[in-house]
Amino acid sequence: MAEEEAAPSPDGETGGHGAGGRHALLLTLVLPLLIAGAGLLTGHFWTMEAQAGGGLYGHLTAGLLAVGLYGSAGGVGRPESRGDVYRIVVAITFGVGVKAAFIAGVLWLAFRGEPEYLVLAVAMAQIDPLSVSAMLESRDMSPRAKSLLAAWASFDDPVTTVLVVILGSMVLTDAGSISSGATSYAQTLAGNAVLLVVAAGLWLVVRQPRARRDEPVGPRRAAVQIAVLVALLAVATWQFLMLGLAVSALFFRPPLGRWLGRATNAALWVATFLLGMLLAEGADFSVGVVLGVATFVAQGVVGAVVTLGFPARDRHSLCLSQQNGITAIILALLLEPALPEAVAVIAPAILVVNLLHLTSNAVLARVRLGRERLARVTDVLITVRDTEQDRASGGTGREPPTPSVHR
Repeated sequence: MAEEEAAPSPDGETGGHGAGGRHALLLTLVLPLLIAGAGLLTGHFWTMEAQAGGGLYGHLTAGLLAVGLYGSAGGVGRPESRGDVYRIVVAITFGVGVKAAFIAGVLWLAFRGEPEYLVLAVAMAQIDPLSVSAMLESRDMSPRAKSLLAAWASFDDPVTTVLVVILGSMVLTDAGSISSGATSYAQTLAGNAVLLVVAAGLWLVVRQPRARRDEPVGPRRAAVQIAVLVALLAVATWQFLMLGLAVSALFFRPPLGRWLGRATNAALWVATFLLGMLLAEGADFSVGVVLGVATFVAQGVVGAVVTLGFPARDRHSLCLSQQNGITAIILALLLEPALPEAVAVIAPAILVVNLLHLTSNAVLARVRLGRERLARVTDVLITVRDTEQDRASGGTGREPPTPSVHR
């Protein structure tokens, strides 16, 4: 469906851009703060214990992560340019590793003797897909850059989750709750592969027949597809098979419509409320601020490499695109039983990252607007000068003839 063109505002920006910016501000900062604040107040009256070894807390946080990962990967379309597929692969593999190493290096220099902070660095080394989808319409980027950022933000979440499980099992002394019962990374990897194969086989059975591919999915078939998806989510939550679930979301797509976004947002709000409850124990702003600043700078470093060959406007926007949200929040909840300071550090880090994102992009938008206005004024002055020259040369409106050269 074609969208109506937004009317320009007096400052030169479109009304749609302003509305998109307000929506992004509401989603990434104001509403999460209100929900976390409600959780914080609740936490003062009702203490919630983050118990290790799975249980209700472990399966609840794993379920929230499963919904979040499926929602982010399930909404991704094909890249705008096939040549950008390798950029996406580099961003979600090499890029995530470089960002995590950069953040961990900064934390090590600032707080030596704390190897646990490496896990916190990995937990922050991804871009929040919900915040990205909320602000894409309001960002002054090319369709190619928007496609790259959307895919990057969606696919780096499962990679980050797997790295947190691996490093958590190596660094943390009590990492049993992180994987919710998975005894080793090898078993987890094999389980992810099995889940992916089973999901592919089930989709071949329940998907729309090829001859009727262009027709809407009937209510019975849709109900069967959704029931199978719920079963896959349950198994992924039970055995913490997040990578296989995220990859399955690339093809296993029942007609959920707006319910997919609503379920993902619901998982975000529940996770944010739980985060607020755990923050009743206190927050570590000193480490959190350093972690947040390092995360934002790391995105600039990796973004500058991934976007080589892009126009300067797109490169600037992608380098300032770091936002953290649902995945970082849920990973903090998952890490809390084994790393009690996880929530206390990651919560303020998320706030710092999102504040830096909003501030830097507001400054960038003002700089671009100033340049555009300067360019318009320059064009007017050049037009006036040319008009005056025309009048001085006889008012014919023509340029003076070029003198001929005689040999």
